[in-house]
Amino acid sequence: MSRPKRLWVAVLVNVVAGVLTLAALGFLLAKSLPLAGTLILWFAPTVLICGVLIVSSIFAFRGHARSRWIALGTAILLFGIHLIQSLWLYYHAALPPEELASLAPSAERNSLGIVLNLWAFLSDKTDAFFDEVPNDRSRGP
Repeated sequence: MSRPKRLWVAVLVNVVAGVLTLAALGFLLAKSLPLAGTLILWFAPTVLICGVLIVSSIFAFRGHARSRWIALGTAILLFGIHLIQSLWLYYHAALPPEELASLAPSAERNSLGIVLNLWAFLSDKTDAFFDEVPNDRSRGP
């Protein structure tokens, strides 16, 4: 059986989201070189989550069954953290109205990321794909 298209889309979204988050953090660190040591400690969990998301999504795409669950968990964690942050700032921060307008699309985008990953990794087509993958490939990283 070939890979379901929903798996292609979910892996692509996860890899792009992880890479863009890492690029944004790299840009932030490059702009604040005097504080880079302190910022690295603050952003280490995000870097770890993004790295695990990228690697596990690629392994899941290649047919490793255990990586499927790791990718789903880290995607929910990454998109969930960003969703909670957007909602918190939207409802509790005293931001100007022009900045509040950009938080609502962020919340929608992160909600869609969670729903897309749940749909792609928990669907019957994806189950059938992982059931047909030979057992030696399902051991995962």
